[in-house]
Amino acid sequence: MAENIIFYGPPGTGKTYFLQSIMNDYIDYDIADSQLAAAFTSESSAWILITLVLLQNHGKMQTTDIQRKVDSLRLGIAINVAAELDKHNIEPAPISAVPRVQPRVFFLLDPSEWYVDLVRVQQARADFFKKFLSSVKITKRYNFVTFHQSYSYENFIEGIRPEYVAATQSIDYSPKDGVFKSLCDEARKHKEKNYAIFIDEINRGNISEIFGELISLVEVDKREGETGALSVVLPYSKALFSVPSNINVYGTMNTADRSIDQIDIALRRRFKFKPMLPSASVIERELDLCGIDANNIGGVDLIRLFNALNARIEILLDSQHLLGHALFIGCKTIEDIANVIKNSVVPLLEEYFFDDVQKIQLIFNDLDANGDLKATAIYKHEDLVADGYFPYAGDYMIDDKKHFYVSDNITKESLEQVYI
Repeated sequence: MAENIIFYGPPGTGKTYFLQSIMNDYIDYDIADSQLAAAFTSESSAWILITLVLLQNHGKMQTTDIQRKVDSLRLGIAINVAAELDKHNIEPAPISAVPRVQPRVFFLLDPSEWYVDLVRVQQARADFFKKFLSSVKITKRYNFVTFHQSYSYENFIEGIRPEYVAATQSIDYSPKDGVFKSLCDEARKHKEKNYAIFIDEINRGNISEIFGELISLVEVDKREGETGALSVVLPYSKALFSVPSNINVYGTMNTADRSIDQIDIALRRRFKFKPMLPSASVIERELDLCGIDANNIGGVDLIRLFNALNARIEILLDSQHLLGHALFIGCKTIEDIANVIKNSVVPLLEEYFFDDVQKIQLIFNDLDANGDLKATAIYKHEDLVADGYFPYAGDYMIDDKKHFYVSDNITKESLEQVYI
């Protein structure tokens, strides 16, 4: 049965990245066995061969099936598939196990089936698609869109969008299909396969205007062939329209932009909402993939720092404005952490606390027990005394103010003060 899911959470929690990983389930790679053998001949790389075998089989297979396929290629060399999968596993290795090696691109979603993370594959080999899949027929069974204030029903379902016709030197005003209706027409032709529409930033669009009658039709039990199936006559083309049951709808929602409570009630009833929250374990895993201990980066415990920042943000604001782990997964040195704090975290906090930026000093633990600024403060201030700038103010009552700014010298001690 079809599913409608919205993944929601603060910025930087990997919502869009997660959509990209789901997209792999909706791509068909028509790879011949001869192309598998040719790829191994040119590279002699077992992990690349296994990646291509997985793609040939829609991105997931059991270990024994992968081994059987590799053996059938008769490459003239024995490849231990289980050992290769384990070496390139994304998950950290047990202490007693053989150490992992780069690139780490394979993972298990259940005890028996292996998957490949194509995003990581491309990070490891930027030329992967060009070198190994350039001659392969690739069929995508999805559409990807990003909602924004100007996105409309005409873009999504159908509408009149003027188009210049060079042959007749005229303007075509006939109704044209939007991305979702086009996908529905394609899915209806291939009911044996699943299709998907991916909607990034779904809460930034005008839901009622964009979805129109789709609000009713997209509900799982209102799809074609279901017990409560519905269809409507579209306003422009006058065509009878319904949503096939083999289309899944996935969306993302940034809770810092708009609360989940403000989403159209009609849409909320028709979607499952799955939270994607900040996770220190993701930082640990991603840095472990690079051979870095997240608990000791030049003496700084990034995990404690991350958790301390988010705990204070939740106390001073709420859980919808936490810092996402994606901000920190690229931190390999103290300088990296300092740059993330200065260039990403502080601007975000200044937006969150635009009406009371002094709270940012509380988040960084910049003040001592007496309320005085620490020498190692990250978010500093200087007092602007009105009398010093206005010898004569007339009838105006001008208050002293504080000018806040980020320290140019964020040191190891500055970072440690956040959690110690």
